[in-house]
Amino acid sequence: MENDEHAYNNPKSLFLAAPYYDVFLNHRGADVKKTVASLIFHNLENKGLKVFFDKKSIQVGNSIPQSIEDAIYSASLHIVIMSANYAESTSCLKELNLILKTGAPIIPVFCGVEPSELRMKDKNSVYAPAFQKHKHSGKFEVDTVDEWRKALHEVSYIKGYIFRGDQGELLEQIASSVAELIERRKSQPRQRDKGSTLYMVLCSIEHMAVNYKSELECIFYY
Repeated sequence: MENDEHAYNNPKSLFLAAPYYDVFLNHRGADVKKTVASLIFHNLENKGLKVFFDKKSIQVGNSIPQSIEDAIYSASLHIVIMSANYAESTSCLKELNLILKTGAPIIPVFCGVEPSELRMKDKNSVYAPAFQKHKHSGKFEVDTVDEWRKALHEVSYIKGYIFRGDQGELLEQIASSVAELIERRKSQPRQRDKGSTLYMVLCSIEHMAVNYKSELECIFYY
């Protein structure tokens, strides 16, 4: 999902209760929102799953960037739709980076691109023009752009689905696979991965410790 460019720059406190989602649907709206993404979303909802789709999933009055970040960390599973112009959206790339950090399962759906095209280096990559644009825009550190590129490369090696045109059967297969995987995860003991509540609380404590270092030192001293 695309959103404001300033999102995800800093970790946020996660002590306040955030909505829980079964699935976070990462996609570039301009490419696939009205087609593949929408079809996947409705198929998952028909399976009884709670899906974070776009800004419409956010309650009025809540911070958009924070709500998206909370949804990513709360989701049991992430679907990443790789479309032809996916890498043009820095918001999508920032979301993808966070998704990989959660440690939760990822199901990539390749729409208009092949997994092998994401593995090509430099100018041969399908996303090369987009990364050149980000690199020379002056808005992002070189290390940040490289991190996004590595994230795409990593996802290209995850087994997923390749969508070619009107494939209703494939869409149903995706929804069934996701529902089955989430059901299995719910039946298993909750692991302390990066997407767990414990991890989120620990991140919150660490964040506060950095911001209030002097106060904490004073408390521990006395």
